[in-house]
Amino acid sequence: MENIEIKNKQLKEMLNDFSSWFDDIDKTKLNIIGKKDKDEYYTSEKYYETINKEKHKGFPEKTYGIDLVFWDTTETKVREKIREVDSNFNTILGSRHCAVKMYYPAGGYMGWHNNHNASGYNILLSYTKEGKGFFRYKTDKIVTMFDKPGWTAKVGYYGNNDEPDKLFWHCARAYEDRLTLGFVIPNPYFWEMMIDDIQDQ
Repeated sequence: MENIEIKNKQLKEMLNDFSSWFDDIDKTKLNIIGKKDKDEYYTSEKYYETINKEKHKGFPEKTYGIDLVFWDTTETKVREKIREVDSNFNTILGSRHCAVKMYYPAGGYMGWHNNHNASGYNILLSYTKEGKGFFRYKTDKIVTMFDKPGWTAKVGYYGNNDEPDKLFWHCARAYEDRLTLGFVIPNPYFWEMMIDDIQDQ
């Protein structure tokens, strides 16, 4: 997993519009899934070691946050704004849809998992106002990529169970409101073109 710089002006405007809108909405209406953990357990190496790797389903077993796609709302403007993210990315980057639109409140997290059930090349765009959050992954050691204020971009590959050497165990945590837009792209050439577009001024 590596960081890339978001230089595309149109993309920056779209992302800033979305985060500004989200900053202003009433988040008390969001039905947050899961519970806060103690001592950041579900993003710790101690928790990672307890996971049954052979039976792991791919998605996180422990989380505290909500995918905005599952936000149970009757407000038309909210539904339209969330759909607008897909539409804008299709226009700017050629992506068909945004696979996940995750919101973490302060104390939110996504526990260790490897996404083998949704393998492919990925692009993660994350937002925090003050940079108080992180993305963490494991190779031969644990690496923590701390957020920076505003939007950041990370790219990498999620392997599947047929390529065990490419399984990518990772987790995330927020110490303030945090948004993540996630894309999984099966075609490496299309993925590379999207990366070029993100970095293109």
